[in-house]
Amino acid sequence: MSNSPEQPIAEQPIVNRIAKLARIHLDQQQLESSGNKLEQILDFVSQLEQVEISEDVSPFFGAIESVNAIREDQLTPSVSREKILDNAPESDGEFYLVPPVFRNTDS
Repeated sequence: MSNSPEQPIAEQPIVNRIAKLARIHLDQQQLESSGNKLEQILDFVSQLEQVEISEDVSPFFGAIESVNAIREDQLTPSVSREKILDNAPESDGEFYLVPPVFRNTDS
């Protein structure tokens, strides 16, 4: 997917949007640099997509064999809700009350 110079995939509006979603501020030089790096990544991914793999190649999941080491669930005594909520700065008697984390910044 070699892009022509007149139609780069990592155009500045796209890089701006990615930066906004990541909540990072990039100056003009960083935007250009990030766009160039993104283009390189997309070109590399395009090269990987073109690699032909025969049907008899099994998937590779890691360098070492791993075993599912999940234990059985066991019911054990726990601290009461009331005791936990006693440590909360604010609660409604059932849950911790916290300030909102996400706000709509598009408007």
